[in-house]
Amino acid sequence: MNTKSQTAGRPSDLGIRIRRRRLALGLSMAEVAQRTGLSTDRVEHIETRPFALTGGELVRLARALDISIEDLTRLDHARTPRHQPVSPILEPMREEECLKLIDAGGVGRIAYNGADDLVVIPVNYCYLNNLIIFRTAADSAVAQYGLAPIAFQIDFVDKGLQDGWSVLVNGMVRPATAQETDAARDRVEPWAGGTRDSYMAIEPHRTSGRRIRSW
Repeated sequence: MNTKSQTAGRPSDLGIRIRRRRLALGLSMAEVAQRTGLSTDRVEHIETRPFALTGGELVRLARALDISIEDLTRLDHARTPRHQPVSPILEPMREEECLKLIDAGGVGRIAYNGADDLVVIPVNYCYLNNLIIFRTAADSAVAQYGLAPIAFQIDFVDKGLQDGWSVLVNGMVRPATAQETDAARDRVEPWAGGTRDSYMAIEPHRTSGRRIRSW
């Protein structure tokens, strides 16, 4: 009997769905690890214990399991609902933990002052040499900034377990240098259509995060 798994906490709803999908496809944890680029230990952790899943990991798992992100994260309403936690725990995250989540890349949100009002939009990004780099259209408002305040945020929520985390970066945004652009060229691919050839770099000056736990 694996007492470590029992004492580490019960798996999340998403972890259970990932395991069911893997078994339905007849895949081993090692095969899923190979398809996603994750370690086998990480796949086992996701399936069996509470976890913080990055946006990049979610995308890779969905592709490896040949399922859409929407279907993978959809709740099974036929299941018996759990008792609501009496007092969920909200706790700060260490900067090292925040940076590890940012480092996975994927999709985040930027917030900045537009011409008429505050603007919040999603962006594909990568984390490179302590910079958050994203691409935008040359005629976008943010592309005109030489050096201006900006906020960047990523998060994850498991609705079934009512757990989640969010990371907030405050810093300055500027056009990426030619060297930074070359380094990020193959690591940032915007989902949105159109030409987005302007690379922008966020220089963080404060990184913070919070995690909520209901177990």
